[in-house]
Amino acid sequence: MATERALEREYEVPADEPPAATCPYCGRPFRSERYATFHVGVEHAEVCSEAERDAFDEERDDEEYELFTFHFKAAVTVFLVYFLFTFIYALVWSS
Repeated sequence: MATERALEREYEVPADEPPAATCPYCGRPFRSERYATFHVGVEHAEVCSEAERDAFDEERDDEEYELFTFHFKAAVTVFLVYFLFTFIYALVWSS
């Protein structure tokens, strides 16, 4: 009973924003279908269907690719900023 009340307080949904998806197992609301897919794959992995498991795996792969792309862009940006400052330093102090 205390667990149910804690979950109700923790996952309140604003009245003006209906949930885009809900968990078919526990009824938890989510802002997007993607979040619901992740929830089902993580929290209900032992009872979810094969199609739900495949959707979870596909979403996880997409997220890993997006994270890799972000890290790659961040590393290139840091390298370019470092090179730019080094180049400007060399120009200023060599004259």
